[in-house]
Amino acid sequence: MTPGLADKLIWIAPRLSLIDQAEREFINPYFRQILEHRMEIRASTNENNPCRDRDGFATTYNAVGLDDGILLDEFTRRRYILICDEFHHIQEDSLWHKRIAPLFALAKYRIMLSGTLERGDGTRIGFLPYKMNGAGLIPDLQDKDDVKVIRYTREDALRERAIIPLSFHLNDGQVSWQSRTGRDVHVASMDRMTEYDASKAIYTALHTEFAEDLLRAGLAHWQTYRTTHPGAKCLIVCSDIKQAKRHAETLSRWGVSRFEIATSDDSDTALAAIKKMKAGKLDILVAVAMIYEGLDVPSASHVICLTRIRSTPWIEQCVSRTNRLDNQAGPYDTQCGHIFAPSDPLFKQIVDRIEAEQLPFLTDREGGQAGNGKPKADNDDFVLEAQAPGGIKPLSSRMTNGREILLANKKESFPAFDDCPTRTSSEIEADLLEQIENHIRAYSFQNRHNPKRLNAEVYSHFGKKRREMTITELEGCLSHIRGAYPLSYIRGTGIKRVPTKAVPVTVAWKEDV
Repeated sequence: MTPGLADKLIWIAPRLSLIDQAEREFINPYFRQILEHRMEIRASTNENNPCRDRDGFATTYNAVGLDDGILLDEFTRRRYILICDEFHHIQEDSLWHKRIAPLFALAKYRIMLSGTLERGDGTRIGFLPYKMNGAGLIPDLQDKDDVKVIRYTREDALRERAIIPLSFHLNDGQVSWQSRTGRDVHVASMDRMTEYDASKAIYTALHTEFAEDLLRAGLAHWQTYRTTHPGAKCLIVCSDIKQAKRHAETLSRWGVSRFEIATSDDSDTALAAIKKMKAGKLDILVAVAMIYEGLDVPSASHVICLTRIRSTPWIEQCVSRTNRLDNQAGPYDTQCGHIFAPSDPLFKQIVDRIEAEQLPFLTDREGGQAGNGKPKADNDDFVLEAQAPGGIKPLSSRMTNGREILLANKKESFPAFDDCPTRTSSEIEADLLEQIENHIRAYSFQNRHNPKRLNAEVYSHFGKKRREMTITELEGCLSHIRGAYPLSYIRGTGIKRVPTKAVPVTVAWKEDV
């Protein structure tokens, strides 16, 4: 864009929390310094003129799916850079795929980003080329005339100290359940059980006493970690909304404070909770799908995995929430991400896969080997309430022991960076709109005007809706109404607003003599 090869950019992400995050990263002083840029984008969902006076805008896949032609018009008039974040969410031949395809064709440049090039349900990803090999269809990641494949692995990130080490605390346990036929099944060790029983054992463990034992162990470790890293946060990942509420009740019962729930059944509340977490107003976030991908809270040091999902992409995304480097938490070599999870064969396979990618940096390893076989793939989306596998009835469970696997090395310290918080374009717009609205309401109240009348006058003066104005135009609008409708002027007494209701008056009477 700087040399004039493109005009604007669009950043599409799966969730509102991620477009808010994208908007913030463009004004992050750290990235502005190392990338030497001064670009800004704004969050927009199906608004006219989505860029306004910024360099681009961020939106969601859902918004694109509901677009009625605004985006196509934008791409026709301007040379756009199309950025699809976590693009493995675009299932081939889905609505999102069909709606993005015309934009993909018109875009001057396309940047497709993902931490994993596979979907939990095993279906193909839109816009991703595939080829056949002995194992079937796999992504065809080859450079071509118009395609450049850029790989950035854990090894690369650890070498550059862009991420911190991960420490897996895998906890064993005993579980018992009743099969559909009424037979009692007992597993003495999840760590050594067969993969055939894995899904039933995990479901039982997470719906009985084991879950609370694991939660207690993770919180205890987190609280100890906070003695040296006071700003450390904890993420509790649950299978479904019902379990998230159950664990939130447990935290309340234990007297834990400064926590909230973030689940997709209440997106506005969930987004507000995530913002509070990033702002340091919360210590713990209990969530389902919303924190699996892309959530960037560098202070999150612990993830407690109370989820049945054993899809490799989902678990890799989940545990990666704790590998962010926190510039406010001291030197690099004092930071480590901690993951608490059941020690079942499916989870151990995923740990083994991550471990293999970090072997050049492995400094300490304890525990057994990963199991054999392919992890079972769950659907990309969680359900409101997870169903028991095979119709089993969970009976009981208890945690027996735990082991720790430390992945990666911890070497040189990372240079500290003095952060300079700056408001996003969306925050500035919202603040200006609120000031304008409050001023008009205050003036109308004082002078017994209908606010609609003043709003009509303002619209007539500018010939534009306020919610379609740029920041510069909103600043001009605020200046105009302050001059045209000064709060110092009050119709009536000239001193105070004339009361609209009768008020009691105390009068002293003197009887004539």
